[in-house]
This record gives sequence, structure tokens and C-alpha cells, in this order.
Amino acid sequence: MLAIRNTRQLFLDSNLIARSTAALRMHSPSPRELVHTFDAPDDGNGSGSYLTLLHDGPTYLLYYLSWDMYDSSFKRSARVLTSLDGIRWDRPNLRNGINIVFDPADYNHGIDNFIPFIDQNPACKLDERFKAFSGLGWNNLHAYSSPDGFHWSPMFDNKPLAMEGAFDSSNLCFWDTVRGRYTAYIRNFHDIPDGDVNRGIRDIRVSYSDDFEHWTEPKLLDYGSGDDIPLYVSAAQPYFRAPEYFVAFPVRYVEHPAWSPAFDQLSNPEHRKYRISLHPRYGLAVTDCLFMSTRDGEHWQKSDEAFLRPGPVCDKSWVYGDCYLSVGMAATPSDRPGAPDEISLYACENHWNGPKQIRRYTLRADGFMSLHAGGAQTFTETATLTFEGSTLELNVSTSAVGSVRVELADAHGRVYEGFSFNDCDDIFTDRLDYRVTWNGSADVSKLTGKPVRMRFVMREADLYSFRFV
Repeated sequence: MLAIRNTRQLFLDSNLIARSTAALRMHSPSPRELVHTFDAPDDGNGSGSYLTLLHDGPTYLLYYLSWDMYDSSFKRSARVLTSLDGIRWDRPNLRNGINIVFDPADYNHGIDNFIPFIDQNPACKLDERFKAFSGLGWNNLHAYSSPDGFHWSPMFDNKPLAMEGAFDSSNLCFWDTVRGRYTAYIRNFHDIPDGDVNRGIRDIRVSYSDDFEHWTEPKLLDYGSGDDIPLYVSAAQPYFRAPEYFVAFPVRYVEHPAWSPAFDQLSNPEHRKYRISLHPRYGLAVTDCLFMSTRDGEHWQKSDEAFLRPGPVCDKSWVYGDCYLSVGMAATPSDRPGAPDEISLYACENHWNGPKQIRRYTLRADGFMSLHAGGAQTFTETATLTFEGSTLELNVSTSAVGSVRVELADAHGRVYEGFSFNDCDDIFTDRLDYRVTWNGSADVSKLTGKPVRMRFVMREADLYSFRFV
């Protein structure tokens, strides 16, 4: 029996479902406007890597790594853009006219990434409210802290954490407010042939800590059955509207063994051949990203198809680097007056042949996946659960002729009096918070704490989530 209390429940997997003729459907984000171009004199053509979004009070902070893909003398640094709405972004003047927040030269070592987070640990010190991982090469992962997100200092005497991994790519951490511990998702490889790491399979591993300094041995994520495919740059994070769930947008790395006619019809084949001359995978690899989710941090349900595709072939698309979605997401205003906030995510374009640009993508709140019904009526029954609350709210969308009805039954399948399909008032709408009524009343308080099986009949509808409040 699932004790869901008054938490929001999303249809991200089959854990809620006992039986159903509806389908679980993934929804991809919609591309929106370009929000920033890295065209300042101090921007290298690789600037914008590893976007990380934080929301601190009224301010959105979008961190990234500044570097150049070809100039080895370019000094990498971590930088930040700021915004009040997640849509319009500014480049603040922080250090000698540049938006640098972290210069590794201050600490006598380099930097391959910089992924910060706001520490929600109740025991966190105020001057360490922001923390970050910064990877260098294969074996060195450093920790940093900041009181404000702009001024950073090394932790633990500037020594690497005692953790194994391949840290030259995205490695991230957050405080898990539900389980009360730090959770880190880091990059590594497995099945490495003849010691050639780049021929191994890129993977994501999880590690835990109570104090941010001492970590458990990283363990491979469990995806259940299916092909063992290269995944990294996880962008894993608690979902801000339902922190019991973690969601992630891992990059799917596909390296083709040789040039084929398809490459001749992708973007800028001559520049691609130049990249191959530097290293074959720079031109033969392409990337997209998947969606995946978990309730425990270790066992993940991942999509079988791309959550975000490289999109139409244009001047600088279809390259190694496409579809690296930001760590973090924002609730941003819709451009339709009166419509609810949307989720915004961010990804860079124009890799390798810049200037790189950031594009915003939007998604319905809770809109990663839905329980979907087409033109034929479907039936769904949930597992037995208990709840706390007096009303049932649905995040639901129907067509004009579509509909949803809800029935509440006990653990043995007997319908509670007054809560049958016939009692349920017809639902046709598109709302994040539709209040279900039976014979005109929304009150379900007399069922609080009792075992309940929820049943849905739907036609031309998508049910994204529900919550008892």
C-alpha cells in the first residue's frame, strides 16, 4: 500500500498503476527563443558548457564554463548570467568587467567543469550556502563553497575528494530534502577494452554523504533490462514540484565508426572533416538526450527514445555537444496572458564553430510524461494507496470532445458510496489544478487514511499528475 499523504504523484512510470489500457507517453520540450550569445571578446568558442541553473530569492543564476575548443592557451573559468524571470539574461560585471565567479588559477590548478547547487541542508553554515563540484581530469574532484554564489573558496584544504570517477565531464550534487543526505551523480566508464577509456561505455554513478566530505563508493545506476548504452552528463535533480522524484536528462553518446554518406548531408561537412583530423570522434560522434526518473535515486526508468533531438539540419547542428540540457529548471511565465507558469530548460547550440548560443525550451508543469488516452476510451486503476487531504486535484488536459471521470474504490475493489464514475462530474479542461467533484462536491475528507484504489476512464486526454490537498 502506498502512503502518498498530500504529495504530488506523477505518471512517470508504472509504479502507481495496477492495470491500464492507457499508455504512458513522454512529452518533449518545445524550442523557444535564443536567450544569450557568447560573443564577448573574452568568450571562447566553447563557452556555455555545462549550464547550471539556480534560483536564489528573486534572482536566477545560470552558470557555465568558459573555454575554447581549439586554443589550448585559453584560460578556462566558471562564469554566470543573471535574470529576474528566467527569460531575459544579463552578463554581470564581477571581475575586471567580466562575469567570472571562479578562476581556478587562483588555486593553482585547472578546471574541466563547475557545477554548483544551493545547499538545503538545515545544518548548512551560512557562509557555505552555495556549494560546487569542480572536476579536473580523470581522478580529481574538488569541492568549493560560497556565501552568495559569486565568491567561492576551496573546501577541505583544497584537496580532492576521496572518490573514484572520470571527472572531466559533468559531476553534480544536491541535498536530498526527503532522505536527508547529499546525493552525487558522477561520470565514469565501464567495459573498457584494452585500457582505451574512450572505447569504454560512458556511465553515471551515484554516491552519498552526510557531511559533503566523506562519500560512499559510487555505484552504477540500475536501468533494469535493455541495452547498455553510453550515458553521461546526467543533469539529475529533484523535481522542484515533487522532490520525492528525481528526474534526469542524460546525454546519449553515439560515435559512428566511419564517415558515411549521411555525414555529407549534415551541417558543414568540411568543418566536420577538420574536426576528425584533430580526433575522429570530434566529427563522427553525435549526441541527443533521454528522459529518466527515479523514486529512490538508484533504480531509474529511462525513455527508449530521445527526449530532445538535435532538430533540423542547419549550419551548425548535428554535432557532438547537441542536447546537453541544463542542470536545474525554472518556473517561468507563459507568453499567454493568464496561463500558468511553464518549466524552462536551457541548452547550447553552435558547438565547435561558434559563437555558441543558449536556447530556452519549455514544458508544461509536470509535463515530462502523461497517462494518455486517444480517441478510444481507456480504463486505469491505481495501486492501493492512502492519502491525506480533503480534495483531489488533477493536472489534466483534454480535447474539446475529450473527457475524464474518476472513481474511488476500497482495497477490494468496492466503490465507495458517492464516488462512482456515475457520481463523478464530467471533466473537460486543460488545468494544472482541476478540482474533481462528485455530484457537485469536491470533499473527499471522509476517505482520508482509508485504503483507496483510484480509477480513471479517459478519452482524448492526458493526465500528468494528481494530488490530494
